[in-house]
Amino acid sequence: MDRFKITGDKLAGFYDDGTKLMQVFKDIELDLKATNQVVCQYIINGKEISEIDETSYQDMSLSEVQTLEYLSENLNELLIDVLEGWLDAFPEMIGHTEKISSQIRFDGVQKSFKNIQVLLENYEYLISSIISIKSLVGNSAAAGLAMLFEAEEKTKVTLSEAITAIEKKDFVCLADIVEYELITSLQIWEKLLSDLLIVLKGEKSVEHLSRNNGLKIISNFSSGGRLAN
Repeated sequence: MDRFKITGDKLAGFYDDGTKLMQVFKDIELDLKATNQVVCQYIINGKEISEIDETSYQDMSLSEVQTLEYLSENLNELLIDVLEGWLDAFPEMIGHTEKISSQIRFDGVQKSFKNIQVLLENYEYLISSIISIKSLVGNSAAAGLAMLFEAEEKTKVTLSEAITAIEKKDFVCLADIVEYELITSLQIWEKLLSDLLIVLKGEKSVEHLSRNNGLKIISNFSSGGRLAN
């Protein structure tokens, strides 16, 4: 992760009078996009700003800014971290899903109801994460999006069937869905995300060799203002 810093005086000297902080944010993000980087966090006057709070600072005058810092990271590296996290989690999720299926069949749904809720929440979180990944992958990974979309829709249908089985108290059907469909779904996701990880790691290697070492919007962001690599 990279960290950059500039003083408010230098910002004011670089921009026209009346420029708001929102314009600086836009310029930074546009500049980073050219090198496949994203802003992870802004730090204004020493205060870390959450993404939710950014909007309240957008109309801030540059005369109010003493220092502006931002943390940035390569988009592929962020995606690789997310994918590796899921791939590490899949074996445990599969084992947990198998255990819940056995609990439903042999111990009844009451004893495993809380575990079932957590299981379904994990699957919903997986779908949410996949949606985010699809919106961020580069062009070379786009060929796999159709398969991701198909798997996503299938998982949504399976979750809906599981919820319906719970509502109908059809626990034999629920056990079948958990054992056969949800586990199969996880195995498919494991293969798809593993393939996507290979593509992204290939992009990262190429990107590292051809990285543009150009300056940020203000020279101090990438020279004296750079705090860390």
